[in-house]
Amino acid sequence: MMTTRVNNITQINNESISNGFTVGQLTADYDDSTAITSIAVSATAIDLKDGDKFIISGVEFAVSADAAATATAISVDSITPSTPLLIGDKVKISKENLFVQYQRKTEGTIGGMPVEARGLGPINYTGGVYNIIGVDPTYVKILPRDFMVNEDVSPAGALEFKDASNTGLQVGDLNQEMIATVNIPYGTTATEVFIWGTPTSKVVEVYEMDVNANGKTSIGSGTTDGVAINITDTTATTSNYLMIIVKVTATSNRVYGGYVTLTQN
Repeated sequence: MMTTRVNNITQINNESISNGFTVGQLTADYDDSTAITSIAVSATAIDLKDGDKFIISGVEFAVSADAAATATAISVDSITPSTPLLIGDKVKISKENLFVQYQRKTEGTIGGMPVEARGLGPINYTGGVYNIIGVDPTYVKILPRDFMVNEDVSPAGALEFKDASNTGLQVGDLNQEMIATVNIPYGTTATEVFIWGTPTSKVVEVYEMDVNANGKTSIGSGTTDGVAINITDTTATTSNYLMIIVKVTATSNRVYGGYVTLTQN
């Protein structure tokens, strides 16, 4: 029995040693009544990054600034230790923190991008929707530049943007209509279209079209009042896009723009 117990203790100690990783050792004492913002250590074994965690005598610290390997000082978030720290105490990587980072990937960095509970750098995931800084993931704006005139008048009249006190896009001939073409971003489905203009009663027709084929398919209609036009859900493919026709009836009619609502597949 005694031999077995000794062997078990030896095995536990060996596991503790093999599972621990020492970054360095303290080269100064720290009492338990003073806040610490920097720790003097022997040359660190590895690079440390802002946000990394380590433990000294059971006290967890968070690195507050990058430190290269062989650094002799580590900047940390201010903390008053619960126990005195002494010269020679080992600076060890927190195994509990490593488990969280490895299993849940909720902190640390990947390729230099900070990892959070629901984010990776500029990417955030909340409520089943991905949001990326600088990208519109749930809508596509329809701008004046996206419009052209149709072929109802020959030769075609001008499509002009009025920049006076009454702004907006207007046709040069009352027999023409405005047409906008809008891409459906990869991985999304177009569900609604909004168009604003004056007067607000002009008819809006929405079609699905393809870059590699002739023809159009009607998927919804509404008016220029900015109210959601419910369209047949249209999932992005390698070839499809939306065509939106605004049936203006006078050169005084103006269109301001619009947008297409997207859901992520």
